[in-house]
Amino acid sequence: MNLPDAIIAFLPGFFAIVIFHLIGEFLSEKYDPKYLWIRYVTKPLIVASLIIFYSSSLSANWWIVAALSYGLLGDIFLMIPDPEKKGLWLRAGLMSFLLGHILYIVAFILTAQDFSHYQWWSLFLAIPFVIGVAVVQPWLSKYTDDLTIAVTIYVLILALMGVTTTFLLGFGTALGFILLYLGAWFFTASDVLNGIGRFVVQFKYERILTMFTYSVGQLLIVLGMLYL
Repeated sequence: MNLPDAIIAFLPGFFAIVIFHLIGEFLSEKYDPKYLWIRYVTKPLIVASLIIFYSSSLSANWWIVAALSYGLLGDIFLMIPDPEKKGLWLRAGLMSFLLGHILYIVAFILTAQDFSHYQWWSLFLAIPFVIGVAVVQPWLSKYTDDLTIAVTIYVLILALMGVTTTFLLGFGTALGFILLYLGAWFFTASDVLNGIGRFVVQFKYERILTMFTYSVGQLLIVLGMLYL
């Protein structure tokens, strides 16, 4: 099966899991916490399905598989209840996603190889990530208390992950780069939304917005790497 056919075969099942998960988030927030079981069942399946799909490809980059695996671990940690508000599982989840972003950075740099295809003007595509961290980090740090250092490191690594996607402009297909770059942006949006919901103010349907952008971001990164 060629790549487009494989993707077409995979996407309906993937989006079925995502939609079912978002429905569970909506029902548990809008009506009754008893629907939280849907979150616990479907949330790990989102990234797990991506791992299975991507790792089955002959062109799979195992740094990407490792990054996805840490994302899956982070998803699980952040689902664990914390009634005493000790933040243990939040820290574990934050560390897992941080390691996942670092592995993405390594994967992107290694994929760029000797940078012989690097386009210098791709620096302009990196600027929004730099501006984003310059705006978000000082503002978010006002609300993160004892997690300020950890969150600051996380935000910096997140921005660096986005910047390193620009190293791949000119390498492989244009479609692959576009998907990868957009994936980094969706992932960034997800983390910003989650950060606001956890540290600044809880707002309506934050979980739905966070999980939608997160799912799309991870998917686009995987598809981008496959097309590259």
